[in-house]
Order: sequence, then structure tokens, then C-alpha cells
Amino acid sequence: MSDIARQSVAAAKWGVFAAGAQFLMQLAVNILVARLLGPDSYGLFSLATLVLLLATFFSEFGLGWSLMQRAEIDDQAVRFVFTWQCISGLLGTLILMLGAPLIAEFLRDLRLVEVIRWLSLVCVLNAMASTANNLLRRELRFKTIAGQQIQSYAFAYVLVGIPMAALGQGAWSLVAAWLCQSVVGLLLALRNRPHAVRPLLRVAAPREYINVGAVVFCTNICNWLVSNADRLLIGRLLGTQAAGFYAVGYNLATVPNGLMISALQPAFLASGARLQDQLPTLRKAYIEVQSFIWLFVAPVFLAGALSSRELIQLLYGAHWGASGQVLGLLFLAMPAYLGWALSTPILWNTGRRHLESLLQLPLLLLAVLGLVWSSGHGLMAMAAVAAAVFLARFLVMAVPACVALAVPGRQLQALVLRALLFNAAVMVAGYAAGLGLSLWTEAPLALLLVRSTAAGSVAVLLWLAAPTLVGAPALGLLGRFIPGQSRLARHFAAQVERMNKKEAG
Repeated sequence: MSDIARQSVAAAKWGVFAAGAQFLMQLAVNILVARLLGPDSYGLFSLATLVLLLATFFSEFGLGWSLMQRAEIDDQAVRFVFTWQCISGLLGTLILMLGAPLIAEFLRDLRLVEVIRWLSLVCVLNAMASTANNLLRRELRFKTIAGQQIQSYAFAYVLVGIPMAALGQGAWSLVAAWLCQSVVGLLLALRNRPHAVRPLLRVAAPREYINVGAVVFCTNICNWLVSNADRLLIGRLLGTQAAGFYAVGYNLATVPNGLMISALQPAFLASGARLQDQLPTLRKAYIEVQSFIWLFVAPVFLAGALSSRELIQLLYGAHWGASGQVLGLLFLAMPAYLGWALSTPILWNTGRRHLESLLQLPLLLLAVLGLVWSSGHGLMAMAAVAAAVFLARFLVMAVPACVALAVPGRQLQALVLRALLFNAAVMVAGYAAGLGLSLWTEAPLALLLVRSTAAGSVAVLLWLAAPTLVGAPALGLLGRFIPGQSRLARHFAAQVERMNKKEAG
């Protein structure tokens, strides 16, 4: 294995670890806060954070990504990027402070004005931390990033957010926690990756930085609109309570994926940037990643979709029941969400970075039309449209990625067939087990355990006993994340070698 490959695997391991740790923390915090606040206050905060995420793109402008894409950088490049990140962060804060009344009027809830104004401070704080964080990503120091994320989140929510929510501070408890997390994250980033901070407004060949930043900015805006049109329109058309129900299901479905994407996508992008001239290596990596998603990650989400109602009832309580159906629909779409996010680095590393936004613009129009039409049929109809958008985004990104990498059609056909057969077996096993148990009891915990056990058992059995169904790409990638001397690693390595020899022969 090459040095880049070893560094990438190590970075990915730490990314997955951080994603898992953060997911467990966020899950616990979200459950406690949602129970304490209720749908209305929780929905109010979720709408405010949507606006904040949009403003963050304006405040960062994507200049930090140019540090990851350039072959070599110096202190002048770092100072230039940091200076303009801070300026754009201040601009984002100012825009939100002045535009808060108009935003609140659009979302039909004037309580959002002060919430948005306080949250606007996050723009400048995140902009100041962005340069250090992108330097850490460039150096594949994902272990350090994982530590920062876990420490800042735990400090902010355990010591600030949850106590304030328990004292009846409503949405303000989450506002205070988010601000606290940003401050702590900034301090940790500057401590872990100190860099030159003296202002520098001009640098040689600034167009190179601006071009990358502009593409990242436009792409982020497009991605934000496609990703959040559902929540914005639900808040405007159905109100904050419906937005709260949707936010709980949406967060539970997307948070693990979002954390994994934030960890793996930069690693894939940074390592891929060093392999731009090695198309076969990139192609192999892409097929392995997509195979792993659809044959190892997808069964987990599909099994969860079978018991989404019971999961919401057990975690959040009976009064959050409307979130159960939302969760089930979105769980079905989560493999496509992850597959989409790990297709975009391929476009960036093959000179097609502009396609990410251009190909999604027609999809954005269709998504808005579909969401507005479905709003007349209620929250579940809008959730179904949102799930369909996730799948459409994956297809829109995966097709040009496969073209760019010249992926053979037989490999794609094999992957699609394996994924359909494997996930169908898992779903049928879980559904049949739940159906049989429901004749005796409707206890949520019992149904959840029986369905999950049946689905998980079939998945593990197929992983171990039917390697041909799983395929060499997925098993090969999994083997690199398992200690090399373990019996399981040797088993997978032997199966991969046997399948590769058979294919070569």
C-alpha cells in the first residue's frame, strides 16, 4: 500500500471514529433537548440554523478549499486566505443582522429575528477557524480534527445547552450552545494548527484562489438550496410545529451521514488531488467506496426504516410520533445521500468541478415544484419528495463521475445487481420477523429488536458466507479497516484474492 493510501485509510478511520462519537453525543443531546423544548421551540431553532448555514457559505466563500487543492502553499497564501475569510465572515454576520427581519417575515415567525441575529456571530467565528481547519485537512490530520469536534461539542452542550434547556430557556439554550461550540472550536483549531495571521490583502496570482473559491461558493449555495428546500418550505407552508417534527426525523436520519461525509469527503478530496493523474487508482477507489456504501452501509439504514416509528417513540416519546414516518422515508434515501457526497470529489479531481452545481440546478427547480405541490397533502408527502430528491442527486452526480473515470459498464451492472439482491434479502428478513411478532405484541422495543436482529443476522451471514454476492471491491475496502492479523481480515483477503483471480482468468 502506498504512503498516500495508508494516510488516506488512517484519515478515514479517524473520520469514522469521530463521526461515530459525535453521532452518539448528538443523538443523546438531541433527544434530551427535543424532549425538553417540544416541537415548536425545536422547529424555531432548526429554521434559524438553516439561515445560518447559508450565511456561513457567504462568510467563508470557499477560499479555504484552495489550500487543499494547491500542490504547494506558503505563509503568504495562508495569510491571504485567512484575511479574506475574516472579512467575508464579518460581512456574513452583518448581512444576517440587518436581514433578520426580512428572513423572519419570509418564514412567518417574528421570533426568529433575535435568534438569527445572535447566531450570526457564528459566521465570523467559523471564518476565523476555517483556515486552520483546512490546513489540518490538507495534512490529513483527521485525528486532531476529531478531537476538536468532540471536545467543543461536549463542552458546549453538556455544560451550556442542556442545563439552559432544563431551566426553561427554550430555543435560546441551543443558540448559546452553538455560539459556545464555535468559540471553543476556534481556540482549539488555532492551538492545534497555528498559522500566520498578519493581514494580507493581495498575493501573487490571486485569481487561482478566487477561481477555486468561487466554484466552491456557487457549489455550496446550490447544494444548500437542494438540501434545505424541504425544511424551508415546510417551515413556511406548514409552520414551526411541522418543521419541528420534520427536523427530528431529518436530523436522526442525516446526522450520522453528515458527520461521516464531513470526515470522509475532505479525505477523499485531499488524497484524490494527489492522484489526479492516476485514473485507474481513482477508479478503483471510487468503485470500492460505492460498493461499501450500498452493501455495508445501506442495509443498516434500510433495517432502521422498518422500525422508524418504534425508534422515534422509544427515543423521543409518543408526542413525537409524526417524526416516525419522516424518519422511515429519509432512512431509505440515506445511502444515496452518502453515495452522492462521495461522488463529488471525483468531479473535482478530474477537472469537472463546475458540473456539481450546473447539474443540480434543474433538480432544484423540480424539487421546489414537487415540495410546493406536495404541501397540500401534508408533511409525509413533502418528506417523500425530499427522499426522492436525495436519490435523484445521487444519480445526477454518479453518472458523470463514472464517465470521468471510464468505469466499465459490467462493473456498474454487477454493483447494481448485488446491491438490489443483498438489500432485498435484508429488508424481507426484517419485515417478515416484525410481521410475525406483531401477531403477538405491538411493544415498540420488542418489534425494534426482532426486526433489527433478523435483518442484521441475514446481512452478517451474507457478508461471511456469500462473498460473491458482496463482491471484491466492498470486501477489499472493508479489509483495510480491520486489523491485518485478525482471522476476519485474513478471511476477507482470501476471498478477494480468489475473486480477483477468477475475474482475471
